[in-house]
Amino acid sequence: MGLAVYFFSGTGNTYILANQIAEKFETAPISIPNIMHGEKIHVDTGDMCIVFPCYMATLSGLPLIVERFVRKIDNLGEVTLFAVCNCGGYEIVNALPSLHRLRQIVESCNGKLYAGHSLRLPMNNLDYDHIPIPINRNSEDIIRKAKIQTDRISAMIRQRRRTRFAIPKNLFSLVMKPMYGMINNAVMRELRIRAHEPDDSRLHYDELIPLTDKSIVVDGTCTGCGICAKLCPVDNIKLVDRKPEFQHACEMCFACDEWCPTGSIHHWSRARGVKYHHPEAIPRNFFYR
Repeated sequence: MGLAVYFFSGTGNTYILANQIAEKFETAPISIPNIMHGEKIHVDTGDMCIVFPCYMATLSGLPLIVERFVRKIDNLGEVTLFAVCNCGGYEIVNALPSLHRLRQIVESCNGKLYAGHSLRLPMNNLDYDHIPIPINRNSEDIIRKAKIQTDRISAMIRQRRRTRFAIPKNLFSLVMKPMYGMINNAVMRELRIRAHEPDDSRLHYDELIPLTDKSIVVDGTCTGCGICAKLCPVDNIKLVDRKPEFQHACEMCFACDEWCPTGSIHHWSRARGVKYHHPEAIPRNFFYR
């Protein structure tokens, strides 16, 4: 079974996950940002797997670049598509709506999501306090369990098995929908603030997210090394007079914040001083340019 594994990652969780899956199929994962420059993308294998992190599950859960990637595939209807979503909270709350959104987009492009899988990895802002019920916060333990689950998911992909308990999970998502609506209002309000938009702005969430880089702070310790510009998956950072300037196309991946060697960049969605990247990830894996 030939499988093309595509991924998007900012702080390493999804990169390592994609590598672990690709190794099972004796291939190398493909960075989505590295192949986004053309007008169309053609998948040369009969099977493909998209590995992605969950961002803002109640709004969409799907990184904007992943949605653009799917819409660029010119033979989506000819491939068997698998997806693996990793999230920092409970899978049924975060990953399920993200996979549902992916399914909607794939079907709108005349494709079909054969099977969607999920697992949990540490949040890259380590903000677990907003979760109202107890959750494991031990990153080492979460990563250990994720490795076991990744092996299981890889086996399911090879055997073309779908996710278990799909009907109960979908029913749960349906029950949660009104609550998601209430949460969405608060999230959209926060996005408008971070994007420096007025309260009555009619911009959609996918228009607001790129603008939220207006609230990223670069402090005086910046040395102008340019690593942030090299790491940014969407070329959203330019160096002007040896200082980073954001171009308002942010993906909220935290790569600039996490990998800044002097800790000079502070993303608004991370508490000051909070750092997390997957312990097996190294910066050169994310040098998209």
